[in-house]
Amino acid sequence: MLLLLLILSLLGGLDLDFDLGGDTDVDAGGLGIVKSGLTFLAIGAYATKLMLEASANPILTVIVGLGAGAIAVVILSYFLKLLLNLQSEVNWNFHQAEGKSGKVYLRIPGEGTGIIKVKINGVTREIKAKSQNEEEIPTGAEILVLAVQDQIAEVILYNN
Repeated sequence: MLLLLLILSLLGGLDLDFDLGGDTDVDAGGLGIVKSGLTFLAIGAYATKLMLEASANPILTVIVGLGAGAIAVVILSYFLKLLLNLQSEVNWNFHQAEGKSGKVYLRIPGEGTGIIKVKINGVTREIKAKSQNEEEIPTGAEILVLAVQDQIAEVILYNN
């Protein structure tokens, strides 16, 4: 029963977060109070049951059960933190293009806007662009993004 509750809590959340007012915020940690408690009880109870069948010493049985529960909480918490660290940031903003080189996708006229392609966070993004010194930049030209204002990049020709 406890193992089933543990699995359900891992899949469904059941994490506690307390707001104490002001600038303080108390979080139960990566695993959460409920998940930690269920993990401790499930693994500790299972280890205690195995020890009772293998040994007649009740003190040793309690120590092994408590230790197994604590170790299980530490291992599971470490594993979940490792999984959370593998998440990547998928959001981006236009200012991340500043200082990057790219290519003109749609010609940039002298006094208008075109479209450039710039790689941001490993993904090629299309951004509206205008020439900083109001010169025409042809399609396929290498450019350097100097600044971004109002979601329009200011670019110049990039000379390797």
